[in-house]
Amino acid sequence: MSGGRVVLLYHRVTDLKHDPHGLAVRPDRFAEHCEVLRRRCDVVPLGAPMASVRQVAITFDDGYADNAGDARRILAAAGLPATFFVTVGRVGKQLEMWWDRLEQIVLECETSADAIEVEIAGRPLWIDIRSPRARDRAYLALFWRLRPLHPETIERTLDEIEHAFGVQPVDRARYRWMTVDELRALAATEGMAIGAHTITHPCLSMRSRDEQWREIDGSRRELQTLLGSDTGHFSYPYGGPDAVDDVTTQLVREAGYTSACIATPGIARADGDPLRIPRNVVGDWDGGAFERWLDERLTAP
Repeated sequence: MSGGRVVLLYHRVTDLKHDPHGLAVRPDRFAEHCEVLRRRCDVVPLGAPMASVRQVAITFDDGYADNAGDARRILAAAGLPATFFVTVGRVGKQLEMWWDRLEQIVLECETSADAIEVEIAGRPLWIDIRSPRARDRAYLALFWRLRPLHPETIERTLDEIEHAFGVQPVDRARYRWMTVDELRALAATEGMAIGAHTITHPCLSMRSRDEQWREIDGSRRELQTLLGSDTGHFSYPYGGPDAVDDVTTQLVREAGYTSACIATPGIARADGDPLRIPRNVVGDWDGGAFERWLDERLTAP
């Protein structure tokens, strides 16, 4: 087994009716993952020194309440460390994240119209929801059209889509962000570290330099105010190649972070860029499937 680190990327530990991006792992399956990791791997904190053998680090993005609930409980029972990257501006907020709100509108709500036309960033888009398959297509089309936009623009556009479909979504408890008290309890749990994930979760590469700086530096400062301690870890929202550019990475460096994670799969190396740490998204697999998937990464060249 060669050196390096397999960094795992989770988002949620819960059971969802709709999960179009595959972000949720059911609690019983996450417990199976942790048992495999406890038995098979050297699981280390994200910032631990690299070893000559392959290590594993666990990370979570966003800051959903289930991170501070079932995820924390299962990790603590297994004695495994993890880093939680939190979108700090949403801590304590009841309003659902925009992609969850969109999911409810398109995939769950009974609408008064079968199809609508909306204009997003000056371009028309025809949205047809006359079948389950059409709804799935509509969700993804809207998601990718909305993703690059400013968070406030996204929310205004969702208001227009709700009005056009004649629906009024509700804020569901299962989709809420953690509260300040839950965040503090998570941070106080042995082995759990908190990292920054911006204030509002924008696609950073699509924002101006000043906007990026406010999100990157401001999230670290807000977390420090809430927790009374600093963090050197950052995770780029969305994390794909189109969401992170050279300006973004430079601003993360200037803000004083010592590590930053992307969402591109791969093995983290000692000689790699510490501000572009690759991570591997974990699916809702049972323990056997997870172990086979993990073995492929542990033995990769």
